[in-house]
Amino acid sequence: MKTEFQLFGSEDSIDYDVMIFVETIPEKIDDCHTLCKNFSKELSTLLSEKPLNINLAVVENGNVVKVFKGTADEVNNALFYTYNLHSQHFPKKIASLVERNADQKFLRATRVLLSFFSRTKLRSKVKEALRGDLREKVLVLKEIDFLKDVDFPVEKNEVKGIYKTIAFQMSQTFSLFDGYEAESYTKKGLIKNYSELKPFLNREEFTDMDLENLNRSKIKFLELIEARIDKMQKLRE
Repeated sequence: MKTEFQLFGSEDSIDYDVMIFVETIPEKIDDCHTLCKNFSKELSTLLSEKPLNINLAVVENGNVVKVFKGTADEVNNALFYTYNLHSQHFPKKIASLVERNADQKFLRATRVLLSFFSRTKLRSKVKEALRGDLREKVLVLKEIDFLKDVDFPVEKNEVKGIYKTIAFQMSQTFSLFDGYEAESYTKKGLIKNYSELKPFLNREEFTDMDLENLNRSKIKFLELIEARIDKMQKLRE
């Protein structure tokens, strides 16, 4: 049986985002990573132009019900909206959109943002917050100043990748509340609606003014959370 998959996300991405459709996803994370590596080797000849970023999803009745990386609702809609942006090898598997879970997006995006600071001078506070609930994460995020607190111990190109992910997560969250969800799954769509984050989304060189814009976006992101947090049913992923 052929491995069924879909390319998704931005058409101008530096890699191929590939969703592999499987019957079950292993319970152990290490087993999932091994499976992704095996699929990457299998597809590397067919998709040879770019590096492969492999993910795993279980689909039932035309919708994603479980996913390895990300949340099922976000992945489902990303697959649906971006199918036609790529040259596909299989028919469209996702039959319809699903309602987005904004609370889950808050939880995941906040964890992603904080995790990048776990090896910086803020490591002790960040690691404690990552073990805590959303309120604890928000408190630490409030302390982060992108003009002062960025000492990521990685190469310059990797730093650009970190900023890209931070900007992507925040602007995707904004899209849910600003009515731009359909455009939130590609860099072009996000840049159209949040042009102040363009240097980060495009992995370009950035200035202190750009970092100030990132700080303002962080404040907006936290304000959205704080407006909702008392009504949230759970504060942990």
